Formats: sequence, structure tokens, C-alpha cells
Amino acid sequence: MPRFSYTAKTKDSKTIKDIEDAASREEIIAKLKARGLFIISVNETVAAKEKSFTSFFIFKQKGKRSSIKLYDMSFLARNLATTLSSGVTLLRSLEILSSQTESIKLGKILKECSQSIKEGLSFKEAIAKYPSVFSPLWRAIVEVGEASGNLPTVLDRLADYLDIRIEFERKIVGALIYPAILMFAMVIAIFIFFKFILPRFSVIFKEFGITLPLPTQVIFSIADFVDKNFLLVIGGSIGLVVFIIFYMKNPQTKETRDRIGLKLPIFGELIFLFCLDRFTSTIYILLDSGLPLVYALEISARGIGNTVIEKNVLFIKNRVKDGASLSREFSKLNIFPVLIAEMAKIGEETGSMPEIFKKISAHYSKELTTRVERMIVAFEPMMILIMGVLIGAVVISLFLPLFQIATGGAAL
Repeated sequence: MPRFSYTAKTKDSKTIKDIEDAASREEIIAKLKARGLFIISVNETVAAKEKSFTSFFIFKQKGKRSSIKLYDMSFLARNLATTLSSGVTLLRSLEILSSQTESIKLGKILKECSQSIKEGLSFKEAIAKYPSVFSPLWRAIVEVGEASGNLPTVLDRLADYLDIRIEFERKIVGALIYPAILMFAMVIAIFIFFKFILPRFSVIFKEFGITLPLPTQVIFSIADFVDKNFLLVIGGSIGLVVFIIFYMKNPQTKETRDRIGLKLPIFGELIFLFCLDRFTSTIYILLDSGLPLVYALEISARGIGNTVIEKNVLFIKNRVKDGASLSREFSKLNIFPVLIAEMAKIGEETGSMPEIFKKISAHYSKELTTRVERMIVAFEPMMILIMGVLIGAVVISLFLPLFQIATGGAAL
């Protein structure tokens, strides 16, 4: 069973450092919270006899990774909320977490933020220097927490939100692994057929001097082209991938991509549901943290990830800023489902807008997860069918001349 070393504080600010066995990091955290302890850090340890064999992996666990993942931001929000609620100052909390995070880049940024705060900037102003790391949602949450004096609470809510996103992404990635393996196997199988097997059969059939059936001629022509222009095919494939990546990352084509994405069959609906889930969950956490509706609409619009929907939300924001009803503006735009307008109307009438958006967010999150799981379940047999059809077509094309040779031989 894994062992975890932890540092925690009691309610009377006494520091405790110890090592315990637990099945997972989540289990040890739950145990410590049940004892009423405020967690500062939790790290998995490795037995001394294992260190020589696993030093590289320990090195990775301790933070020697250059990238910043969503998990790192969740870790930062959760642990920063814990240290601040335990009475640790913001500067000291940032110093502690800069050494605890698994990301070298994030650790460096936290140290720089600590230095900026020493120079007189607020925490919100310090993280605003790094917009690629701290999203508008992060900056808004911190601003609300500093203004209300309740930074630990809002950071804890932010961590809950990020944990939900991490779990959703983990499910999606896990579900896509098998289809990805199938697609990779199909590409490799087709490549082997066209590069190594078909050219040999082509030579054999030429020696017999028979007229090849049309399907076989087509297959052999493709195989001959691949064999003679192998480097060109590989280079063209790499070039196509690079072009697609460049096109997808080019900000000048973003609006066009977003419009096309929403109109795609099957996938367009999934993209739309994903945007609605992100929008409703973001606006819920902002409203629940005490942000005004207009500001919450503006921040959530930036985090949608689709310029078409973002423009519509910003239009609604401007109308609400001028005194219009949120539910009425949602109902005027056909792009949004009727559910959002009706639920927003209930929120306006009851004064419980955060709770209403929480329910809407939960609804779209479940619907999105269900749709994705169904699509993947249908995608797996479809991939097997496509792979079978392609390989079957190649095999049949090879057997047709063999049948012709056998028939001719029998006639003789």
C-alpha cells in the first residue's frame, strides 16, 4: 500500500508532520480532514530500497515537469485555500506551494507572484501578469475573494469546479483510448499491405500475364504509387498534419472554425453542449462567489471557447447592463435552448440565480457525458466495421486474380 508524508496544522495552529499508509491520495486527505486537521501538503513516499530503481519517477512526482496541467491549477486552488484558512499568510502560502507543485513553470510563477505582492501588488494584480496560466475565471475569483475578505472559501469552490473538469476530461480520454488504438492498428495494417505485401503480389500476377480485374488494378495502382513515392506520401501526411495544427491554432481563423464546428453533423451538437456546460458551470461559480451578474456574464463568455456563442453572451451582457431581463434576452436568441431562458426566469423571480445555474450546469454536464459515452460506444464497432471492410476489400482484390488463375488452370 502506498505511503504518504503529510504536513498539517491543528485548530490551535500546531504543525504536525507524519507518514501514513493509504490506498490513494484522496483517502489520506479524507482521513486528515476527518480529524479536523488543516492540510498543508501531502506527498507520496517511496521505500528506501526502491529509491535507486525509481529515482527518475520520484523526480517527476516532485515537480520536475515543465508543463502546467489542469491538475496543477486545482492543486494550487485547493492547497492555497487550505493554508490561508489555517492562518498562513498569502506570501508564505505561495512560497510553500511553489516548492510543492509538480510543475517547474508554475512554481517559478508562484515565486514571481510572491515577489510582486512584496512590491505592493494585490494577488489579483500579480496573477494578471500571467493570462496564459491564470484564466479570467481565476482572476475574477481572486478579485471577489480579496474584495470580500473570503479568499479561502472562493478558492475552495474554484478547486471543486476544477476537480469536476479534471474528472470529466479523464473519462473522455479513457473512453477514447480503445477507439484510438483501433484506428492506429487500422492505419498500420493498411500501410503494411500497401508497402510490403501488394507490390509482391503485383509482380507475381504480371508473370502470369493475366488481365487483372478492375478492383485489383485500382489496389495495385495505389500500392505502386505508395511504393515509388513513399517519402512523398510520408512528407505529405506530415505536412497535412502541420497545416491542420497551424490552422486550428491560428486566431484569425478561429471564428470560421467555430461556425463550421457548430454545423458539423453529430459533432456540432457535442461541441454546442460542451460550450453550454462550460458557460453555465462558470457563471454558477462566479455568481455563487458573489460576482455581479453583468461581470459574471462577461467572464463566463471569455471561457466558453467558441466565438459564435461568446458574441451572443456578450450581447446579452450589454443588454442586461442596460436594464434588460436576462431570461427575456436568452429567449430572443434562437441559439440558446428554451431551458436556459425558463430556468433564468425562475431565478429572477425567486432571487436564487446561483442555485438555478448550478442545476442547469448539472443538467448539461450529465447530458454531455451521456452523449459522449453513447457516441464512443457506437464509434468502436464502426471502427471495427471500417477496418474490416478496408482490409476485406484488399484481400478480395488479391483473391480475384487467384480465382482467375485457378479457373484457367482447371480449363487447361
